[in-house]
Amino acid sequence: MNIAVYISGHGFGHLAQLAPVLNHLHAIRPDCRFLIRCALPQPELQSRLDFDFQLEQSPVDVGVVQKSAIEEDRDASIRQMRAWVEQMDQHIEREIQYLRRFNASMILSDISPLAFPAAKALGVPAIGLATLDWHTIYAHWLDADDMVIKQLAQAYGACGLLLTPPMAMAMPVFPRRREIGLIVSTPGIVPNPVVDDLRHKALVLFGGCGNPAFDMQALAGIDDWLFLMPDAPATAPANVKTIHFGSGVRAVDLMGFVDVVVCKPGYGLLSECWRTDTPIAWVERPDFPEFPMLKRWLDERMPAAGMSRRDFRQGNWLHTLEQATEHSRCFPALLSDGAVEAAEIISARG
Repeated sequence: MNIAVYISGHGFGHLAQLAPVLNHLHAIRPDCRFLIRCALPQPELQSRLDFDFQLEQSPVDVGVVQKSAIEEDRDASIRQMRAWVEQMDQHIEREIQYLRRFNASMILSDISPLAFPAAKALGVPAIGLATLDWHTIYAHWLDADDMVIKQLAQAYGACGLLLTPPMAMAMPVFPRRREIGLIVSTPGIVPNPVVDDLRHKALVLFGGCGNPAFDMQALAGIDDWLFLMPDAPATAPANVKTIHFGSGVRAVDLMGFVDVVVCKPGYGLLSECWRTDTPIAWVERPDFPEFPMLKRWLDERMPAAGMSRRDFRQGNWLHTLEQATEHSRCFPALLSDGAVEAAEIISARG
């Protein structure tokens, strides 16, 4: 089976969802060949995928323009999406040519709209896997009769089946939807990065966009906490420690060594905290239409506490850290493995 896989380059969450599915699919169907269509860096793809693949590295959607990891630029996003959708026919024709050269027999997408009309034109099955889609996001910002909304609805309407893990938006534009279990990577065994440090520990992560600006020196005043974060500057306070990802070390591998994760609400990090039973200190993201749904999960079903963007920027984190780590609420039980479910569904349709 030749499987073409479309992965949005908007952050790392879409890759975090698909990678465990693809790894399990390769395990049960080692004869599969994979074409990855994605703009993410090849090392990031290779760090998450356990098999060889062919890569066509160019954008397959435009997502949302980020001012920072916790702030979206709505006007710039709409301008960019409008310009991209105006070229939709040309984009789809390009994908058809890629798929023909690869001789694709199955298309997966998380959640590029190009995949589905291209698959329909070639008469091959197309499955989506996602917790959000760009039609649902932009429908919060644009009228229903806007050209962008109509074009995205038409493209997503060609999807044969959408698989949705927990924490998914409603996404009614897809004609057929099926719920599956949580999809998340299994933590690996790595050395403890904070041996013999008795302080409370927080892992500070904001995904592919990097940490948004904040007063790092203010963390010196929270001296009974140790903060682990990627690429901390040399001027960081003594209680801030740089961590390095790569060479087999991922965020999920380190969560077992910390008391809390400081992050923005997004599927990738929330699912990894859920998998490792790590409390969450989250920063509001009110401009993004997915945020209200994720906030309900955080408020009702997870050991978590939130802070405003202002408190985050000023380094006023202590109250939120204490609330998150002292919370009596527990994560829901994980009753099934969504990656296994998805891989078996895909294999049965191939």
